[in-house]
Amino acid sequence: MQVRRSLGTRTDASYGSAEGVRGLRGLGNRDLTYKIAFFGTFVDEWGKADGMGENIRSEDKPFLTQSEKDKFQHISEHIGASGKKDVFDVISRSIAPAICGNTEVKKGILLMLIGGNAAKKTDEGIKLRGDLNVCLLGDPATAKSALLKWTSTFLPRAVFASGKTSTAAGLTASIVQDTDMDGEKVIQPGALMLSDNGVCCIDEFELMDSKDQVAIHEAMEQQTITLSKAGIQATLNARASILASCLPKGTYYQPTLPLHKNCDLSPPIMSRFDLIFVMQDVHDEASDDRVAKHILALHRRREEETAPPL
Repeated sequence: MQVRRSLGTRTDASYGSAEGVRGLRGLGNRDLTYKIAFFGTFVDEWGKADGMGENIRSEDKPFLTQSEKDKFQHISEHIGASGKKDVFDVISRSIAPAICGNTEVKKGILLMLIGGNAAKKTDEGIKLRGDLNVCLLGDPATAKSALLKWTSTFLPRAVFASGKTSTAAGLTASIVQDTDMDGEKVIQPGALMLSDNGVCCIDEFELMDSKDQVAIHEAMEQQTITLSKAGIQATLNARASILASCLPKGTYYQPTLPLHKNCDLSPPIMSRFDLIFVMQDVHDEASDDRVAKHILALHRRREEETAPPL
């Protein structure tokens, strides 16, 4: 005997007879639990006229509001009135003003924040990387982590990660089962994906496992992340600069040895860094005295000694 189901009745034995649904007791709690899922197929960007939500590394010309133009005009007048011609030097000293010295390192971080020309393409259509990757190789207590922390808090699209506690999946992307979507497999973004169009700051880079370092080779050069896991094949954007800090092999940098002997990184990783800065803790009485005065002025909140130029 075949029973045809209709919308008005239910023939489930747990609901008694086929007289339809009668109240909550007959309905049961399980039919009251529904899962709502939203699937987006198109995203439209609003607020460009207000200067909001703009990709700073796009190929289009940047849109500046009148207040931003006035701010740049004020900076140029301020530098011209003080008799300083080099704008690059003045702005670089405004990077991490709480950290004394390290002028060349701050200039490299400024170049990384500004970024290169992202619109370069070869005749074959291959896109050339326009973002700079910077590595800070130096002795302990030379403010490497402080520079990374300042960069991650200054830039809106910046992510801070530690190489000691990061894995390949945590830096790139992983496949997880979403419990809200009936166990559907979804892509969970990592630190490099979250810092797209920004900077990914990786502290203690030398403590990363060699297998995890291999995972970011593609992200540092091609600026993409290719996934082939659990039946999902995807190519994701990772257009981010990488600011890494690491200690030398013997904790302290040996000036008598070449750079690759002091560094505990593989040659492919070192070739992907455009700028490598060596930060040495030189035992000099004059420099130590200057740093000590700067730290004391910082703790005493003397703004005339620690205020940035801009």
